Amino acid sequence: MLKNALRSIKKNVGKTLLLFVIMTVIANLIIAGLSIQSASKKSMDEIRSSLGNDVTLTINMKNMMKQRERGQAISEVATNVTIEMANQLKDLKYVENYNYSISTSANSDTISKVELTATDDSQGTMGFGKPEDFGSGIFGGNDGDFSISANTTMAYLEAFSEAKSNLSEGRLLSATDADTNNCVIETTLADDNDLSVGDTFILTATVNNETVEQELKIVGIYEVTDSQQMGGPGQNNPFNTIYTDISIGQAFLGNKSNITSATYYLDDPENLEAFQELAKEKSNIDFETYALDANDRLYQQNINSLENTQSFSTMFLIVVIGAGSAVLCLVLILTIRNRYYEIGLFLSLGQSKFKIILQQLFEMLMIAAVAFVISLGTGKMVSNIIGNMLESGTNNNQFQMEIPVGGNDDAFENNFGGKVSGIPMFNDAFNEPENSELDVSLTASTVRQLAGITIVICLVSIAIPSTYVLRLSPREILVKKEG
Repeated sequence: MLKNALRSIKKNVGKTLLLFVIMTVIANLIIAGLSIQSASKKSMDEIRSSLGNDVTLTINMKNMMKQRERGQAISEVATNVTIEMANQLKDLKYVENYNYSISTSANSDTISKVELTATDDSQGTMGFGKPEDFGSGIFGGNDGDFSISANTTMAYLEAFSEAKSNLSEGRLLSATDADTNNCVIETTLADDNDLSVGDTFILTATVNNETVEQELKIVGIYEVTDSQQMGGPGQNNPFNTIYTDISIGQAFLGNKSNITSATYYLDDPENLEAFQELAKEKSNIDFETYALDANDRLYQQNINSLENTQSFSTMFLIVVIGAGSAVLCLVLILTIRNRYYEIGLFLSLGQSKFKIILQQLFEMLMIAAVAFVISLGTGKMVSNIIGNMLESGTNNNQFQMEIPVGGNDDAFENNFGGKVSGIPMFNDAFNEPENSELDVSLTASTVRQLAGITIVICLVSIAIPSTYVLRLSPREILVKKEG
């Protein structure tokens, strides 16, 4: 059968080349579809993982503002997260660690604050982000020179886990610092006041018309490294942020039951939604007043475009496989008419129909194997072209062209990094999409899927025409012989 298949391939050069071209085109398009589908799925997983695994229990600001009447002070409708409330969630399934946070402020007669400007009045403004970024004053905090970020532990704070701030001396606070007066301050504040690890200073705040005084001991000094953390109009001065144990925050608030927020760190980002549902089921927290914020707004924004890309690639694959199989069937039906005599002769000599079909399949598989190998190289280029087209479609409102000084035409570049010279599609074939969310690189999984789909297409394209011919008797086939 193999020898007959090889003879047939050599004898029918025209048919062989036609089938080879069709199989190569189909394989290239399948690689493009599989690559983009794989890339979109991988990107969804990466974006989800990059968001972290934390969920924050805080006030539902949207609902709170709806309850506020025109002209009414926000503090009159504001409520607080309580430790009793937060404790209901810390032992639930999926929770590995947690951190309770209080944001307030204080003053000092023993140290001086770091001035941002000659008339620094940017303290006390509240923003609604991560707990450690919360300002003070609007929910019963104090308006002071120093921002107090009180936590049960500093191990998971975003400022340090994402390297926006780095520890330069000493250590960060942990659960072992509970009910102590230990603190961590910024290096600029330490330098301005000649402070070092082991030194102490005093902070004060007015609570219920009484002055509360706390002596703090420095156990760590950190440095702000992210320029976006440097503060500005309406922002807290990060150099004046002092990290303490939560008991210090409670003292400055004059309340041992309230906290600003509670953050829960889960075992897997995939369990964010499951944890939110479990929290609603197992606790008596009013989630109209309070909210579990998974900080997944960025994920939700990106996931829509990625899901659309994945849907497009799936539909693209279905169309390519269906159309490819149909074209191959049509070609084989037309070419097999010239082989009536050969098939009829084999049947007359007693060869089984199964072996005849198997020979046809071997012919297709040998042609497909060559097309498969070549497509592994050319398919990458097709994937790049389609990937850049999709990227252009999602960024068409942000297209920019940079024209360099000096008039060098070769240096024209668009915002996707490709040179605007020659044919854009030709350039795209050799340049991957710059958007990391569309990594169309060939993978072992893509190659395996391509091999499987190629075999299926060969089986389908052989089975249909063979069934049409082999349902006839040898005599009927010979009668139908042409030429």
